[in-house]
Amino acid sequence: MKKSLLLVGGAILASVILSGCAGVSVNRGAPGAVFMGPNFYSEFSANSMITPYSGKYEIVKRDVKASAVLTSFFTCVNMGDISYATLKKAALAQAKGANELIEVKMDYKVNNIIGINKVTVEMTATAVKVK
Repeated sequence: MKKSLLLVGGAILASVILSGCAGVSVNRGAPGAVFMGPNFYSEFSANSMITPYSGKYEIVKRDVKASAVLTSFFTCVNMGDISYATLKKAALAQAKGANELIEVKMDYKVNNIIGINKVTVEMTATAVKVK
């Protein structure tokens, strides 16, 4: 009897610890990683809003691309940075003299294989120099 209760209790505890939810919320086209579950350790950044630039500018380079990955192991350890600031910095590095992005397009993909979650964000934009 004690053995059965121990096995059932262990199974319930394992299912609670190993279950969780990962996904991407979207706010105005900008992805923000959402992780719910037993996050014993989390280290990630995510943007929640893209504010368009409406001032005067000069186009430096079209179709600059940047991508970032966030990986989660059983929603207990999350590693990566998919923030807009990180993607913007990578995109601007491709266009010398540019200091802002316009026409920003964000694509994201979430994969979950046996508790290992991977959020990939790809950004395409036009790099401009603000006047």
